[in-house]
Parts: sequence; C-alpha cells; structure tokens
Amino acid sequence: MAGKDRAPPGVSRRELMIAAAVAGVLPAGAVRAALPVGWRELGFPLLRANRFDDIGGGVIQIDGKRASSILYRPIAIDLGKTPRLSWRWRVDSGPPATDLAIRGTDDRALAVIIGFPFDPATANAAERSQHRAMRFLLGRAAPGRSLHYVWGSGLPRGSVIRPAKTTAHRFVILRPASELPGMWHTESVDVAADYRRIFGESPPRAVQLAISSDGDDTGSIVHAAIGGFRWD
Repeated sequence: MAGKDRAPPGVSRRELMIAAAVAGVLPAGAVRAALPVGWRELGFPLLRANRFDDIGGGVIQIDGKRASSILYRPIAIDLGKTPRLSWRWRVDSGPPATDLAIRGTDDRALAVIIGFPFDPATANAAERSQHRAMRFLLGRAAPGRSLHYVWGSGLPRGSVIRPAKTTAHRFVILRPASELPGMWHTESVDVAADYRRIFGESPPRAVQLAISSDGDDTGSIVHAAIGGFRWD
C-alpha cells in the first residue's frame, strides 16, 4: 500500500490490513481494464486485479487468473419501496468449493455485494474500528454493513456465512461452486428481508452495488459474466 503505510489515529496497522482485505485498494502500478461506464474498481494489495469488460446488453464479463478485485458503483435504494434485486449470471470456470468463513481459503467465482451506510449508533466496537480503517482507505465511499450474494462454496443455497474477523459482512450462498458451468441463471433476492433476518434490524437504504471475483488462493482461472440488475 504505497503511501499508506501508517494507520490513522485510533486504528491499528492490523485493523488497516483487515480493512484492506475486506475492501481493497489497487496495488501500486496495477494496470486497469477499461471499466464499464459508471463503475469503479477496488483491488487487493499485492494481488492482480480481474478484468471487467462491458460486452453490451448490460452484461459485464469478468476474467481473472489468480486474481481478486471488486467493481462497484454508488446507488440510492429505498428498500421499503423496492426490496428485491434481480440479475442474471453465468460462470464458465471458477474456483472449487472453499471455506468462505476463513480468510486465505475463501475464493469464489462471483459475488453481488449490497453495501449499507455506516451507522455509529448501531455499530458495535469491532464495526466502528473496521470502518475507521476503511474510511482511511476509501473515504466516504466506504460502506458499513454488507450482504454478499455468492456463487461459490460447497454449502447449500440460502446458507449464511460470517467471514472471519468481521461482524459487518455476511455471505449468502446462491449457487455452489459445483454448479454446471456455462449456463445462465436468473436470481431474485429480497434484500430487505435478508438484512432483517441476518442483522436483526430494519434495513437502511442501500448505498452501494458491487461485483467481486476471487481466485487468488486456489490459483483459479475465472471466466464469468453478469448483468441485468433490476430493483423491484
């Protein structure tokens, strides 16, 4: 993390590295792909980034080899009015089933991430600490809690995983790593209901939509596509 070796006041270097692993910053000298309009990329320190390409028709193609990075854009969604998010996705190749609860073994072909604003009134001490580090790295773009809808893992659909070393993020399995490759699948998730069920609170507005792919731990090649995002 060139130029960001020192943590801000009240944030340990360990917390800063955890935030970097959760949120990511592009490593110095990283080569960016021509990103789809309206999206920005976050990469992990010392890791190569995926390539995200707009191939038309509202579809983004993802290509990576031992890579890990995130594509994101700001949104402003009132989940009381439009609680459901739909999209379609396809994975041609990706990592094998991994344990998403353990950092270092948590590869997954694709994830759709919904970010929510940070609320210091409801955040616990760990969430406040992690968010300070994320703000140092990402500024005002840093969300608080997030839901990750995942194509990966070996667990059944609907399984919820809490990643290690964070209380602010949850993985929700939609497709296992063993899903037959090369086929399009359409998803429709009730984000408001999932937030309420997982965090035990009424959901705030959704402020960030992101796409991630992670294949560095297993040295995997990822070739996938995703698109057609719609809120209802």
